[in-house]
Amino acid sequence: MPLFSNKFTPKTIPVRRNDTSVIRNEFGSDYAAKELSIDLSPLKIKLGDFEVSFEEGQWIPASGRAGAAHKENLRLKKELEQLEEENNMLRLKFEILLDMMTDKTVEAEQQQQEDVQRAQSLSSLKKTKKQKW
Repeated sequence: MPLFSNKFTPKTIPVRRNDTSVIRNEFGSDYAAKELSIDLSPLKIKLGDFEVSFEEGQWIPASGRAGAAHKENLRLKKELEQLEEENNMLRLKFEILLDMMTDKTVEAEQQQQEDVQRAQSLSSLKKTKKQKW
């Protein structure tokens, strides 16, 4: 060891690679693949006849009966969401129609009461006029 060397000289830091996870999270994998020319194909693992792929943060079965069942489940979930949206829309329409029908019924009853009152007042006027003659 040299006598006059400086032991506390900092070591040079190696150059860091570009971190693409920030770009991928901020702008999406399509943007990262386009801008950085990175091939971001989904991760796939095959164990015997069973194959799974990692897509959008989930392990998805890609082959076999589990893969077919998973695809069927996704289709059924999408159909369920559509039916729930349609059901909510029909409930809303039903409530609006029920409100409109209630308003019209109230208006008709008020009109009928006014007509009855007019008829009664006219009949009472006719009786008073006949009595005066």
